[in-house]
Amino acid sequence: MKYSATGKKERAMFMASNQFKVVKGCEETFETAWRETSVRLREAAGLIGFQFHRGKECGPHVLYFSVTMWETEERFIDWRRAELYGLPSGDTGPRCASRLEEFDATVSRSNPQ
Repeated sequence: MKYSATGKKERAMFMASNQFKVVKGCEETFETAWRETSVRLREAAGLIGFQFHRGKECGPHVLYFSVTMWETEERFIDWRRAELYGLPSGDTGPRCASRLEEFDATVSRSNPQ
């Protein structure tokens, strides 16, 4: 933990954001798959937290996005590798496209803990 010039606690972390475009009609299957993933995600070493949201409809798709916060980029990579190798062969889930964005971040806390 480090402190900013104003004395606030800061926490360095790694964030990954993923946007999903799910074909309409596949939403329930996709949300079920994400619920199952979130159970494993909660147990991941180095996870600080995550959020998953359903967005708006966009043409033939429904948009979703997730944000995960990790202690380090290495912890994220370790989890992602384990998840990819843990998937059943040929199981790609509902038809969707995704875009992953990764960020190094420092979060300032005005309420020291």
